[in-house]
Amino acid sequence: MKLQIIGDGAFGTFLAELLGPFVQLDNSAESVILAVPISAYGSLASEHRERHLINVCSVQKPSTEMILRYTPNVTSIHPLFGQRTPEDKRNSILTHSLPATSEFVSNEAEFLDLFSRVSTIIRDNTDGVAFTPDSHDQLMAKTHVAAVVAARQMKIFIDRANDIPDEYIPNSFRLLRDFVNTLDDMPHGTIESIMANPYF
Repeated sequence: MKLQIIGDGAFGTFLAELLGPFVQLDNSAESVILAVPISAYGSLASEHRERHLINVCSVQKPSTEMILRYTPNVTSIHPLFGQRTPEDKRNSILTHSLPATSEFVSNEAEFLDLFSRVSTIIRDNTDGVAFTPDSHDQLMAKTHVAAVVAARQMKIFIDRANDIPDEYIPNSFRLLRDFVNTLDDMPHGTIESIMANPYF
């Protein structure tokens, strides 16, 4: 499969490495992964409206709606993993598929088959109903957004203890510090997208 990845930040680079053995990365490919912050979605959807767009944004409702303003040819899937995630914990939530009339249906099928080699694709919510961008964002407001907000708040306590030698720190605080340090793994664009959740 030929695939273009727009976005050369941490996640776009990681996707290129992860998918590279299975695809031919090509800037003229019909299918395009948008690995960019949500603020770039509108302009990129407009620019690439004649192609099959793959939305991997952390917030699915606003990003999918932005793309749908320009084209119905969008597959929306949220990879719930990053570079440090163990292979057996790589899951993705599929929230929007192409209409059956799309000229890119076979592209989508090929992409989802490919992506299922690197991630378990989850299609249904805990109630057995298929995920939508909206139900995805409701779930992420309780989990993904909550983790970022909590880590940002706890960072204040971590920063106040920077002068304390490690041997004086209890394990509970060390675990808290490790959790807060996960923010360092998240690029600004990822945090921007997470915080754009309409249910936050």
